[in-house]
Amino acid sequence: GGEEKDGGGMMGGADDNDDTKAREMSYRLITTDISRTFPIFAFFQKECPMHFQLKSILLAQAFYQPELGYVQGMSYLAGHLLFYMDVYETFVTFSNLLATPFMRAFLSLDASNPQIIERYALYQALLRDNVPDLSRHFDEEGIAPDMYFLEWALTLFCKRLPLEVVGRVWDLFFMLGELTIFKTAVAILTILKPKLLGEPFGKILKALATLPQTINVDGLCQAINKVKVTTAFKRRFMMMGLNNAGVPPPRPPSSGASKMLNKKDENKHG
Repeated sequence: GGEEKDGGGMMGGADDNDDTKAREMSYRLITTDISRTFPIFAFFQKECPMHFQLKSILLAQAFYQPELGYVQGMSYLAGHLLFYMDVYETFVTFSNLLATPFMRAFLSLDASNPQIIERYALYQALLRDNVPDLSRHFDEEGIAPDMYFLEWALTLFCKRLPLEVVGRVWDLFFMLGELTIFKTAVAILTILKPKLLGEPFGKILKALATLPQTINVDGLCQAINKVKVTTAFKRRFMMMGLNNAGVPPPRPPSSGASKMLNKKDENKHG
């Protein structure tokens, strides 16, 4: 509706203006993204209750951590958690998930970020150790990790794998940490290897962007278990300072974010 006057006195100025712009941008992105989240299901379409629940979680997170804001792909992470938890539990777990070093690195979307560069190098080393012929073919065709692994990392595979498979991968990630993500990516490529080896650039990218829904829990878990982690890889993993612990226990959000969620919940049900 109408314009609100700033009651914050003389302080703030340009910083407040930047904050307002960032929040407006987050709001626009969130509003656009929600209906595109898990589009094969109707859960998050506008007329569904979960649409409003997901929106309240994403907006609360964007206001809770404005320096991070909203990054496309977050709706899949929060949406997946919402399948298993209530709104408040989803928000707390989602916030903690975004705070992990792995997610922080990729959410920066900064190709020059050493934390991303290190993880790409680690992933490529694991791929080379386990599927050397496919790794070589990717190099020859110019297929780089930022062309497919980035999306897998940002959404923790939510966008591409069947829901029940994603649930199992997340269980492993929460228990064992980010090594699970590298091993899962290599396992997927091991399964796809017959379809990818010898194919040109365009066909490879298309295959990686539309993973077959025939990948099932048992098949992927077996492939993950077969991914070998060499002593050299483990040493490199530790030297880079990457902790292979799982996601830390939930910490409660600020009272402001909690009130925002409760208010939105009341509005929705009232």
